[in-house]
Amino acid sequence: MVGIGQYKTSYAFAPYEDLRFKQHIFNAELGKVQAISEEMASIINAELELNKGKVIEQSLLEFSKNHRLFTIIINDQLRLMTTLSNKYHEHVDEMNRQELTIFYEESKKTVR
Repeated sequence: MVGIGQYKTSYAFAPYEDLRFKQHIFNAELGKVQAISEEMASIINAELELNKGKVIEQSLLEFSKNHRLFTIIINDQLRLMTTLSNKYHEHVDEMNRQELTIFYEESKKTVR
């Protein structure tokens, strides 16, 4: 009697590799930029607060607003890098595996 057999398996083309660490490289550089920005902001604030006048007050207000926006952008980028790194990791991991279904013909031979 002849029949059709089926075998299902998952094949990994390469060993599993965690790629989520890649975000730390970019985030470290963003952290350096953020630290320099905070240092510059404290220096500018200290200098401007010693002076008086409408121009100084308006400059301090604009600088504070811009610095707040810059901080929001940096934080958004840090979150985005984490999200993109996780998606990249998942995508590469999915491509690394392939589901296989093998169909084969079964034959039963009797020995005489």
